[in-house]
Amino acid sequence: MLFYLCYVLIFLSEINMFKIKNYLLTNCLKYILINQSIILFLIIFLNLIELTRIIENDNKNIYSFVFLSILKIPTIINETSPFVVIISTAFLFRYLINYNELISMRNLGFSIFDIFLPITIGVLIYGLIILIFLNPLAAVSEIKIDKFLNNKNENTYSINFSENSLWIKNKSFDDKIYYINIEEFDLQKMSAKNINILSIKNNDNEFYHSKKGIINQKKILLNNVNYFDVSNDNYKFIDEMHLDLNFTKENILSSIINYKNIPYYKYINHIKTLKKFNLYTSLISLHYLSEILKPFFMILLSFVVMGFSAKYKRNESFFKVLFIAVLLGFLFFIFRELINKFTLSFDVNFIYSYLIIFTIPFLIGLYKVIQIEND
Repeated sequence: MLFYLCYVLIFLSEINMFKIKNYLLTNCLKYILINQSIILFLIIFLNLIELTRIIENDNKNIYSFVFLSILKIPTIINETSPFVVIISTAFLFRYLINYNELISMRNLGFSIFDIFLPITIGVLIYGLIILIFLNPLAAVSEIKIDKFLNNKNENTYSINFSENSLWIKNKSFDDKIYYINIEEFDLQKMSAKNINILSIKNNDNEFYHSKKGIINQKKILLNNVNYFDVSNDNYKFIDEMHLDLNFTKENILSSIINYKNIPYYKYINHIKTLKKFNLYTSLISLHYLSEILKPFFMILLSFVVMGFSAKYKRNESFFKVLFIAVLLGFLFFIFRELINKFTLSFDVNFIYSYLIIFTIPFLIGLYKVIQIEND
């Protein structure tokens, strides 16, 4: 009989613990949702001035304003997510302390790590949503914004890099469209090999093949050209010729190194492309690794903030809590920027850089949490 009584008590205790953990998880997600909504609204409001300036200069209508605002939402959520976790964790513990719930949980036998476990799950859920859904959506949105704001350039040329070649669509001044494929390209020398060009204007189609060429001053100079007039079925060989272009080396650079507008599932292929054209740096891999591991880094941020927040006193000033959370977020941002600059300047291996970014906050958080656990 005593055995069954103990079993029932243990079972009821497990149910209560599950309810408490579920309560913490629910509140964690609630605070994340509330703070994300507030921060999103504030940043969109601050962007109104910039968007108004763009619309006024380009004579765009109210539709453009709404369209750009909506497109900015995924990027804003993605970029502010670490800060949202910091604020949410601080406010969650402030709430638990103000209503004596943290003390009650500790009296029931919960360690600070037991309390943090459901918070970890909540932050992880949020982080995975950011990575899996918002990261690709933000990349697509930023590309659409760039095209929308630079539609004049888009009407004259477009540049795309695949894993094996460079593709260019170029519109000349006489409305002739050139589709250019380059298999080997040296960006430093602006030299090209194995060039295929298809030109189209109304019903006049022409095809060019050249073994080598150079792009210089908005012209592509071709040597040893095999020319074929598709419309008139005319073939000839040309020693040297040039075609007018509407872009420069800087346009090509901006097309390939805009690494922050790449979705996570294309990171590896993009790095291979950058290496092929000698544009790769450790900073790019550091950014990609940070994005992939962002859910776990946000858990770390929450862990650190817990180490500071769990020592708040009951009825602590709202502005003090807010100030500490904002200060921690600002310090983490400065710290990451310093590591990024260090990685770029000294070409440090991105693995080492990320270990520094991850380890130092972890040690600070662990120290503060152990202090709380020993109190």
